[in-house]
Amino acid sequence: MKNHLSVVKWWHLLLFFTIAKLVLHLVTNGLWSFHRDALLYLALGRNLDWGYASVPPSIAAFAWFGSEVLGGSVEAVRLIPSLFSTFTLALTMLMAREMTGGRFAMLVTGLACLLSPAYLRPGMLFQPVVFDIFYWTLFSFLWVKYLNTAKNRYLLWLGAAFGLGLLNKYSALFFLAGLLPGLLFTKHRQLFFNKKFYLAGGLAFLIFLPNLIWQVSHGFPVARHMEELARTQFVHVSVGGFLLDQVFQNLPALPLWVAGLLFLLFEKNGRPWRMMGWMYLAVVILLLALSGKSYYTLGAYPVLIAAGASYLEKLTEPSGRQWLRYVVCAGILIVGLPLLPVSLPVFKPEKEVRYLDRLAGFMGTDAARRWEDGNYYPLPQDFADMLGWEELADIVGEAWQKLPDKETALIYAENYGQAGAIEHFGKGFGIPKVISFSDSYRYWLPDKLPANLSAFLYVNDELGEDMPGYFGEIQKIGEVTTQYARERGTEVYLCRKPTPAFFKRIETATARLKRPQ
Repeated sequence: MKNHLSVVKWWHLLLFFTIAKLVLHLVTNGLWSFHRDALLYLALGRNLDWGYASVPPSIAAFAWFGSEVLGGSVEAVRLIPSLFSTFTLALTMLMAREMTGGRFAMLVTGLACLLSPAYLRPGMLFQPVVFDIFYWTLFSFLWVKYLNTAKNRYLLWLGAAFGLGLLNKYSALFFLAGLLPGLLFTKHRQLFFNKKFYLAGGLAFLIFLPNLIWQVSHGFPVARHMEELARTQFVHVSVGGFLLDQVFQNLPALPLWVAGLLFLLFEKNGRPWRMMGWMYLAVVILLLALSGKSYYTLGAYPVLIAAGASYLEKLTEPSGRQWLRYVVCAGILIVGLPLLPVSLPVFKPEKEVRYLDRLAGFMGTDAARRWEDGNYYPLPQDFADMLGWEELADIVGEAWQKLPDKETALIYAENYGQAGAIEHFGKGFGIPKVISFSDSYRYWLPDKLPANLSAFLYVNDELGEDMPGYFGEIQKIGEVTTQYARERGTEVYLCRKPTPAFFKRIETATARLKRPQ
């Protein structure tokens, strides 16, 4: 393989894999609809602010750009995460080169990042996760550059990147927490006497400050959000499931990141970057202690992959070991290609289900169909969350158009996915802003309902026992029937003749949810 690569320049490899990565996403991005969470973030983009109930503000800025500049289609909006995922691949390849890796190291890094589920699915999901992985990779790259050169400008760049990373996801703090042991217990503690270190911290703080002010003024809703996650999702996180996901998420890259971890922790040549290995272990231990979700670690793997690629290149340098390079590359392909439809929905739903059924038991793929409630379903939860939204919007939109008294009518949705889908896909029906108590929709609730409310379109997975006491007339007008959709069974009701109890219920809930707590 060394002879075959001798005519290839390192930037040829970088260009090839970045193009391959981007093309793969461009081909698949439009096959399925928006994810539930993306519909919330598109709604945030229509209501720009410095903070929201569950996320910092940068995803809203990207949503605004995707909608207002790129046009708002599924393909247009997903181009943004696909580009950032491609940047992550490129940075990881450059990091392998920075850690003394040559062309083989860049080749195997590009191949692993191209086929690992950890970088495929986030690359099509318009969520903070893909940006979080990118920022962690950027943090690692800049830190490696600083360790290699001791040039303070990389500290300043790191500070700026960290501030932007916090505006995307607060989990960027885990990276900083992971670095602390290496800073405190090695020669790098001299950084605490470096003025540029504090200047970098100040720069990060200034960039993050607008969101911090927003959090303070709104009573730190992030704390309430974390409490809700701990109650509804973190309780289903098990140590075994967490560790199994660490293997599966980067399964094609397993030889690389394991080799990288061993190289960083134990090999003499890995000593310059040893604290990156400690960073990974500290992050995993911290998240296990907090029952964090398994994908919170994804940003810690690119540096391990880059280090492992460089290490394996050195190990296989002698002519008698060259064949191992073919084995590593073949292994990545043999494992990664069958997992591609598990990572990306490349087939129609029915075919996806059949494929996953045939793949059942293969290298832990059943874990991909385990949802956040701990149970197993025909499709991965992310895939099921991409189905049924257009059908729901059509049901509500057609009902809205038939109303003769739209000026005094309202639409309510129980969760943000339903509300976002109705608003986004219902534009052609003249849909107004949907009211909901879910997530950041609470901040956009009207202060007062129309006193002469004539119609109330109610969207929920069930009617609820209290609804008959709120309206004199209730008529079911539709139900989501899309197979395999997580929203399958969601019902739409036309409610008329509201009672005083209804107005009191809505206005009391609105006052409670909108005020800082």
